[in-house]
Order: sequence, then structure tokens, then C-alpha cells
Amino acid sequence: MANKKRKKKSAETVKKDKDIISQAEQAIAHNKILKSILIIILVIAVAFVAFIFISKSLTKFEYRGVDFEVVKFCDSGPPCLTTYKTSLPVRVYGNNTIKVVRPSEKTNDYNFYIRNDPRDLDVDFKGQIVFKENMVLNSEEDFICEGKGAIAGANLVRLYEILGARVMKDENATCDPFGRYTLVTVKQGNETKIEHRWPACYDIYIKDCEVLEGTEKFMIETFVEFNKIMQNQSS
Repeated sequence: MANKKRKKKSAETVKKDKDIISQAEQAIAHNKILKSILIIILVIAVAFVAFIFISKSLTKFEYRGVDFEVVKFCDSGPPCLTTYKTSLPVRVYGNNTIKVVRPSEKTNDYNFYIRNDPRDLDVDFKGQIVFKENMVLNSEEDFICEGKGAIAGANLVRLYEILGARVMKDENATCDPFGRYTLVTVKQGNETKIEHRWPACYDIYIKDCEVLEGTEKFMIETFVEFNKIMQNQSS
């Protein structure tokens, strides 16, 4: 009888040991599965963060100190209209006048959407942007160009009005040797380029219908120079 009891206890002990081993193996297997799940979640999280970072790097960039963002308008598309947005800090006054101010004083951002990528805009610019209180903007041609001429003129006028200039048209104006006003003349040319005649006169030459290319290059140079001034004032 004693032998039977010992055998029975021995069998029960072996079974318990097997159960313990089985539970341990299951725990190890569960831990491996849990670890694999955590690794997968971590990889997905890292991939998501990388995707966000890459997406932002593709849509936002800096050009000569000026921040731009790629913005697409698809309401009338396809194809979508791709623009390059930059902003100026402005304050809106009681008479609905909008003027550029220091970033610390702004109430809004005024957005400009240009059609040409600043990084790829191959328009020669010789000279430097000089800011004056008054600007004369003339055009020797209509430059209708499927509505591009109107867009170009409106954008240029709006930019300099927000910068505080009084913009006007005067076909009789000539380059002032004393620099009392800025004279910008848009004219036909064999090459789209911008020439600065001292002290504050600019000829924007337009080849064919590249009126947006020429005027937007002038705007970009304006943004760059204005940004330099703002940084010098804040330093």
C-alpha cells in the first residue's frame, strides 16, 4: 500500500511539475507576443512621426531667410493650383487700413500666394530693393496674358501698400536722381529680368507672357530685403 501511495504522489508531483513548466512556457510565449506587439506599435509610431516630419519638410521651406509653405487649391481642379504662401505681420487699424508691424505688435498675418517656386524662379535680378514712401508703378504693355497681368499688378500693389507705400500710376514719371520715390516700370523684353537703376528705379522686363515670373521675382526680393530689416531692428 505504501508503494502505491508513493507512486501516486510521485505521479501527482510529476503532473504538477509539468503544469508549472507548461505555465512558464505559456508566460514566456505571452511575453514574446507582447514584446512583438510593443515593437510593432513602436515602429508604427516612429513611422508616423517620420511621415509627419517628411510631409512638413516637403510643404514648408525657407528661402533666403523667408518662410514659405506649399499650398494647393483643388476647388477648380484637377489639376490643382499650386501656390507658395508667405506672410507678413500686420495690424488692422480702425479705418480698415492694414499696415505691416513688428511681429510682437501684430494682430494678424497677411498671406501672399505666389505662383512660382522661389527656389526655381530663374529670373535675373541686378541690384537691391530700396523702400520709399511713394511708388510709381507703370506698365508699357497691357500684358493681359489670360488674366496674369491683372494678378501680377494687384499683388505688387497690395504688397507695397501693406509695407506702407503710397502706390500710384504716372506715365510721365521718370527716374528721380534724388530717390524721392520708387519707380517700377514693367516692359517687354527679350528676357525676363529685373534691372535696378540707382537710386530707386526698376525695370522689369517681360519675355512673352512671363509677367508673373517677373513681378513675383520682384516681390520675393522685397520679402527678403524686408525680412533683413526686421531682423536688424529686433537684434
